[in-house]
Amino acid sequence: MHGPGGHSEIVIEDLRVHDSQILGGRGNGHRLGQYRLGPARLAHCMRWIAQAETALDMMVDRSLNRFSHGSILAEKQGVQWLIADSAMELYQCKLMVLHAAYKIDRGDDFRTEVSMAKHFVANSLNRIIDRAIQVHGALGYSTDTPLANMMQHARWARFADGADEIHQMRIAENTIKACPRSDPCLKLVDSRPPSPLERSRPGAGRGSASTRLATSGG
Repeated sequence: MHGPGGHSEIVIEDLRVHDSQILGGRGNGHRLGQYRLGPARLAHCMRWIAQAETALDMMVDRSLNRFSHGSILAEKQGVQWLIADSAMELYQCKLMVLHAAYKIDRGDDFRTEVSMAKHFVANSLNRIIDRAIQVHGALGYSTDTPLANMMQHARWARFADGADEIHQMRIAENTIKACPRSDPCLKLVDSRPPSPLERSRPGAGRGSASTRLATSGG
């Protein structure tokens, strides 16, 4: 993506490898690869954070030096919101990456946190660069600044090392698995008093709230 030649294509045909040369055991290659991808995804995130910081710096600089409609852009509320949103997202990106790295260092299960960081940082990068282009106007869309090229490469971030949708699926799966069925919130739902609508239905007052909802189709 970032060099003149890109990646080469490797074709392997009729290759035989002795059992003593197998690393990690037969059938475990994908598992080993996925374990390595966790820290690698964070390395991507670190580079993306640096790119987002560059875009934010350019956005602020442009807002301080561009005079339009009676004032500099930095004094206009709409531009201030773009800067504030970008600064907040960038701060969240850094915290998410640091927390995921902390879990890796501790030897904890880091898969969910890495997926969260990868998804959030990649999308934040796209949003922050887009805002910087907006503040620059036509100049930001031209080749006179690096922003247009940065946007082209930033779009790649949303499917590199797993598309957004894959990470969302993994985050949801792990979140659902981590939910204990004895959660106090679930008990609260089951024991809550019936609503006025439920009390007005035939057979109200029989069974728990969850049973009434199930039998009534609510």
